[in-house]
Amino acid sequence: MLEVVIFFIALLFIAIIGMRSEVDQDRSKLNVSEQVSPENTFLTQLQHKVETSLQPRPSDATLNRHYDALIKAELDAHLSSMPNS
Repeated sequence: MLEVVIFFIALLFIAIIGMRSEVDQDRSKLNVSEQVSPENTFLTQLQHKVETSLQPRPSDATLNRHYDALIKAELDAHLSSMPNS
């Protein structure tokens, strides 16, 4: 009978340690933030600059696709006019 109790206590101990390591892994996953590269920040700022110079975004789906194409064309124009470094 004592062996069975010790077995269950050991099993419970192993289960608690396993759950604790899963919680620690989940915490480490939560602390990982998206890496922001300077290129992404630059492109986001440039896109915001282009969008502020245009009319407001339309609500119609077709016009919205055309608006996105216009923004892409403007971004390409800005990027192609910049000197390569």
